Amino acid sequence: MLNRKIDRSQIYLDVAKLHIDSIKVGFLTSLGIKFLALLYRCIDEADFSILIVKYKDQKLIGFVTGTIGSSSLYKRMLHYPLNLILILVPIIFNLKKIRKIIEVWRHMSGVKRSKYPKAELLTICVHQDYRRKGIAINLYQKLSNYFKSVYISEFVIIVGQSLKANSFYRYQGAKLIDTIQVHSDINSNLFIQKC
Repeated sequence: MLNRKIDRSQIYLDVAKLHIDSIKVGFLTSLGIKFLALLYRCIDEADFSILIVKYKDQKLIGFVTGTIGSSSLYKRMLHYPLNLILILVPIIFNLKKIRKIIEVWRHMSGVKRSKYPKAELLTICVHQDYRRKGIAINLYQKLSNYFKSVYISEFVIIVGQSLKANSFYRYQGAKLIDTIQVHSDINSNLFIQKC
């Protein structure tokens, strides 16, 4: 949960904007800012999920999210049915996006994913002007501390094989365990990080 005095709705919008600015390609980015703002609201509000933000001079410079199990997160999204319907209506006729939603759902409930810890780092982003200043390391450590505080000893990180983030996770001590496909056209690495 957040512990800030900035308006929560503004925080979720800031996080969604930073996500889009930082992760220019990717399925979640393609769903738009309103979907992302709702997603991050639900991560913040869901049991056993966390949104950690870092502001400087009222500007969001980084965030990290994690969950102990995604089922509570998806259930939380159902608390906002009208918002969810209004956000998803434009993509109902986009077969490519519908296919990707089904692929994510299959991945989250699939046999291969269930072999590994349920706890997962979902997203970490740092504003481009503040990279290489230790902010990502600090956010990563805060997420690890959160998992430790709820008696989780390890968590999963899933990242596209072609992304620079792979080297960051290796540097943090995460171990590459497997290669998986969340989406049929992209190979991803599955890391496990000990807390």
